Amino acid sequence: MAGELSLNVTLHRPVYHALPTPQQAYVLLEGMPSAAAPGTSAQPVNFSLVLDRSGSMAGEKLRQLKAAAASIVDRLGPQDLLSVVVFDDTADVIVPCGPVQDREAIQRRIASVDERGGTHMSTGMSAGLQELQHGLSPNRVNSMLLLTDGQTWEDTPQCENLADQCRASGIPIKVLGLGVGAESNWDPRLLENLAQRSGGEWAAIDSLEKVSAVFAKTLQAMQGTAVTNASLTMRLVEGITPRTVWRVIPLISRLDHQAVSEHDVQVFLGDIQYNVGQAVLADLLLPARPVGVYRLIQADITYDVPASGLTRQKVTADVVLTFVDDPAEADQTNPRMMNIIERVVAHKLQTQALDEAAMGDAKKATQRLRAAATRLLELGENDLAQAANQQAQQIEEAGQIDPAAAQKMRYATKKLTESL
Repeated sequence: MAGELSLNVTLHRPVYHALPTPQQAYVLLEGMPSAAAPGTSAQPVNFSLVLDRSGSMAGEKLRQLKAAAASIVDRLGPQDLLSVVVFDDTADVIVPCGPVQDREAIQRRIASVDERGGTHMSTGMSAGLQELQHGLSPNRVNSMLLLTDGQTWEDTPQCENLADQCRASGIPIKVLGLGVGAESNWDPRLLENLAQRSGGEWAAIDSLEKVSAVFAKTLQAMQGTAVTNASLTMRLVEGITPRTVWRVIPLISRLDHQAVSEHDVQVFLGDIQYNVGQAVLADLLLPARPVGVYRLIQADITYDVPASGLTRQKVTADVVLTFVDDPAEADQTNPRMMNIIERVVAHKLQTQALDEAAMGDAKKATQRLRAAATRLLELGENDLAQAANQQAQQIEEAGQIDPAAAQKMRYATKKLTESL
């Protein structure tokens, strides 16, 4: 049945000033599972754990990792499929894709994992994808959890290609960077890129004691999925230019928008959870319009429903803008929208600063970090603002940012909309 998802539209201004020149507009598109969605009992999952066992994982890291993986085994039911892949320079499938029937045998295999070798992430990703493809079904929620504590060795293009393949197969990746600092030198830009390309998310685990909780939360989100393979298409009238598109709920992520025709753009949303939904903020450049009411965008989300096995369902909404003569009337803004926009701008400024710092542009990085700190203070995010100012000072004094701080900061501002 259709109607499992509702699509609501909010503009950052109730009305817009009729200008002879283009102007900026923000549109918030919120997809939320509706009362018509199937029941919220745990959805069957096809879950692959792809775990780093390289030499740097020795000791407490590996112990916590194995405990977290074992805890997932305890949380799965007979309807679920699990596979476990461990990788270093090579990859081993220690648990092939299948139902969790002999928990003790699976946990013994997990407990037997030892550290060794270097980090070649694409090898593990490839094996994990193959296992997931054995269990692909429209009646299951499919996902890969990929964890590493280091930089992958000369295979970034292969990793990106595999993330694209996961997306094409409807398999979002939850990418986890374990630990922060010199002994955990994973690249946050790569992890974010892989998550984005697959339609998934990424997270920094700054404390080893949090590994099991993050694994459990990832599985809980899968089991709470209402619809999968969601894609948002915006059908734009001539003259509208899409600038950037951001996912803002549940976390902030920049989404790649792809032109699917002359006037249509599409973004992949992946899975949408009950009671959470997803919200997308589109930054658009509007063409000049005289006074009047216009439909400038028709938006739709297509999706699959694992609880019923339905595919390619659709919900649509029109984006209608009113243009007026009175500039004072057009000066009004939507407070909730402006709050979201400010949080996205703070994240954008800080992310750009971290990228510039990584490329050695100390001057630009310092300026953007201080600008981000100002925005964060205005939002009441005092701890994040202090961290940004401290790293700006660090760059000024030492010419570079602290790697551990960069890993944590890049993820911290993604959560600025989490409470919304």
